[in-house]
Amino acid sequence: MRWFRQKEQLLLVSTEPPFRKPEWAEGRLMGHEGLPYRVTRWVERRPVLLERGGSVQQWEVWGRRVSDRELRDELNDAAERMLAEE
Repeated sequence: MRWFRQKEQLLLVSTEPPFRKPEWAEGRLMGHEGLPYRVTRWVERRPVLLERGGSVQQWEVWGRRVSDRELRDELNDAAERMLAEE
């Protein structure tokens, strides 16, 4: 089962470019289908043609499942940063 957690998975397709979605930046944690994932990469797709003319660019957001230990470490680090700010 451990090999499955390391495998990348397509998390979502977005019309927003990476610089407009810092919460989905590479290395950040995000929830997908109720599970924690770490964003590993963005892939630019071909523009999609719109019915009334024009086109829109799309990007794929890929990630891998985060283990319970990684999640716990991430939460501990965030808590320490919050306490250090006070």
